Amino acid sequence: CNPALGTSMPSLLLPDAQPILTALAILALTAACRFGFAVVTRLLGTSKRLLWPAAGAMASLPFVLREPLLAWWGGTYADAQLGSFLAATAFAWCFFRAIERSVGTTPVGAAASLAEWIFYMSADVDPRYRDGKPLRPPPGKLRSQLAKLCATYAATAAFVSAIEPFGFRPTAAVCEACGVSGPLAAALVRVGDNLSGTVLIYLFLSLLLTLGSILVLAQGHDPIDGFDNPVFKSCSPREFWGRRWNLQVNAMLKRSCYKPLAGAGLAAPLATLATFGASAGFHEYQFALSMPGYRVGTASVFFLGQGLLLVAQSLLEATPLRHLASRAPLPLGVAFNITA
Repeated sequence: CNPALGTSMPSLLLPDAQPILTALAILALTAACRFGFAVVTRLLGTSKRLLWPAAGAMASLPFVLREPLLAWWGGTYADAQLGSFLAATAFAWCFFRAIERSVGTTPVGAAASLAEWIFYMSADVDPRYRDGKPLRPPPGKLRSQLAKLCATYAATAAFVSAIEPFGFRPTAAVCEACGVSGPLAAALVRVGDNLSGTVLIYLFLSLLLTLGSILVLAQGHDPIDGFDNPVFKSCSPREFWGRRWNLQVNAMLKRSCYKPLAGAGLAAPLATLATFGASAGFHEYQFALSMPGYRVGTASVFFLGQGLLLVAQSLLEATPLRHLASRAPLPLGVAFNITA
């Protein structure tokens, strides 16, 4: 399941140090903004009338601050791509968590004190709570996450090195070199390049979420998992999006969008579609800030299309084909994941 949003993504593997230094400068400013916003939202309580405008103002800050920061720092938009991507993600996290607070779906215990609320608002990966108290990590989890970070970085570097010479489209390059054309080539390119694009996005996001988990663990909290092998274990669109792919975004969208809408009586298919609409908005925001040349609307088409797929699955489950709709045989599920 490849968002097909282009392969020009912020890189953590650039040999030039300038993008990394610019990212650190942007993230330092972002951290200060997140701290201030956490304090403000704590003081505002759960008032929708106050929290929603505050969340909107917070989300607009990257657009306001980017130009002055680059002018002061002396960097370029290319240098700022990685930092802008990470900052856009961090500001979006704050936005969604403020919305959660206004609709009453914040995890119990996250707002128990000002210190805990600041930690929750600034965490890149959700900490777990039970009975209103933060869970402590099991022994060895920090060490295992550090090992995972190293392994994921090595895998990402190797994969990028392998496909970058082909313009990140290795299957298309091979078909062209071998003289393969027509419908067969088109099918091979769709499957092969979708698979390589999906693996690249998965490795990149897994690297970032693992780093976020390490920061949470280092502060004595137990973070949620980032992924659960979505590409090669999912047997339906719902399983892919609902239980395996980017569980951090999944959890926030459920709390800030799906649960409030479903709790207000909106039918589950419509609440699902609205949640994918919120996901589309988040990705539009993220890519507009960090990807030069991004064509606005691309993310919306993709994510709304995926929402329609989940709605179609729900409708199909009401037919005699419901067993196939709820969990297709694994080979069919994997084939769908790398072509949809």
